[in-house]
Amino acid sequence: MSKITDQDVLSATSNGDGTHDGVKLAQWLYEAYTGKPLPRDKAEALVQEGVRRARIRKDQEARG
Repeated sequence: MSKITDQDVLSATSNGDGTHDGVKLAQWLYEAYTGKPLPRDKAEALVQEGVRRARIRKDQEARG
């Protein structure tokens, strides 16, 4: 099985239309850091948690 880090980060995360997949980025970074693959469902959960935390932080900052 090939590793996502066999490709450079831009190639591995490219959607082919000039945009990039954040879930694939999470997988690439995890594998680059740990040497272990991160399943897509776990990467999606990680990204969703980051988005949730960012929204909370943004709401708190908006309230002052």
